[in-house]
Amino acid sequence: MRMEDTPIRRLPEDTIADILLRLPAKSILRSGATCKAWRRITTAQHFLVARARRRQPASILAHTYLDAAPWACSSDLLAGFSSEDVALDALPVSSPEDDRQRLLRYPATRLTVPAHCGRLLASSDGVLLFKKDMGFYLLCNPITRQWAELPRLPNEYCKGKFYINSDPEYGFYFHQPSGEFRLLCCSLTRGFWYIVSTGAGEPRHLKLKQEPDLITRFIRPLLTTATMPVALDGKLHWPPIWRCATGKTRITAFDTVSEMFCQMPGPTSRTPKMMKLFEMEGMLAAADFGEEKHVDLWFLEDYSSQRWVHRQRVASPWKYGSGGRPRNDWGMQSVAVAGDDEGNIILGNNDGLVVYDVRKGEMVRTVNSVMQRKNRVFVSKHVFKGSTVQHTCFFTPSSADSPLIHSWS
Repeated sequence: MRMEDTPIRRLPEDTIADILLRLPAKSILRSGATCKAWRRITTAQHFLVARARRRQPASILAHTYLDAAPWACSSDLLAGFSSEDVALDALPVSSPEDDRQRLLRYPATRLTVPAHCGRLLASSDGVLLFKKDMGFYLLCNPITRQWAELPRLPNEYCKGKFYINSDPEYGFYFHQPSGEFRLLCCSLTRGFWYIVSTGAGEPRHLKLKQEPDLITRFIRPLLTTATMPVALDGKLHWPPIWRCATGKTRITAFDTVSEMFCQMPGPTSRTPKMMKLFEMEGMLAAADFGEEKHVDLWFLEDYSSQRWVHRQRVASPWKYGSGGRPRNDWGMQSVAVAGDDEGNIILGNNDGLVVYDVRKGEMVRTVNSVMQRKNRVFVSKHVFKGSTVQHTCFFTPSSADSPLIHSWS
């Protein structure tokens, strides 16, 4: 039977568009190849605007190690180093683990492992930020299969104290007014903050009153932070590091419009370094892993008055006394936390990964696949929300010219 003869083909286009809007981003792209009518619907401006307004389902990212596939790229830098591949998978918060989506696959070269699992630095608005080399960054939208490069940094911008190579990257975000993806960086030796963006040819210095040394006491670089900065209400938010004697904590935020840093109250905690921030139902939220048997969930229910509410205490994803529970902020780097708009939260690591329904106050399921060592799946701290938006400054390379990867699935 041809597509034109099926009952769904006789539905009004508005109804078809409404159905397609509910699909995951990758399924929308595939549906556009079904027939000309669906391609017209899924590429129409009003459809893309409606899709962008819908809150995309959240996933956590995991790295799976596989036997190496034949490497087709001619890059002298990458060829010949790999005996295995790294696959980047998206584990959805709400859906069963069978719905895990493979985003891309690339060689596990000496540049990518074992240090930081592919040098994946961050994710924002459906775009992944990779660090290919010192001062060399690649942006990738695995849904549209497009790439972009940020302006390469001069060597002196990447030097830390005593002129040793450092990690200058502190935040990655989509700047709505300009339509640019931006990387917030700091040069401690030169004493300034700067921004690298897709729409510029060179780094742009920020004029801040605070000294860089003062700000970096309260935030960590992307590679070493326990929680990726959470973008909400036009600001990036870093988790608290220190606490006052009263138990109160402070969250550092960066306004992406005014380009100024500020501090705001955080949840009460005895162990702020064991806390992870995430976004859920349009609110800033925090999961405190400081206790052995439970995890405290806090929500910033009123952003304007900066009022935090302790909403729930859920059982720890790890068995009591097990070695899986992180003991310090370094161990928190391998802990994942993400929420969706249906009241579900996924949290844990490779020794225990569970999904809780906060509204019902119960555990929904365990994600068993990542807890089996033979599968060689490693949970990351990154949260991903797919996007079909095609941004300017991005390009679609041929398979032979694709940077870094050699497979999309």
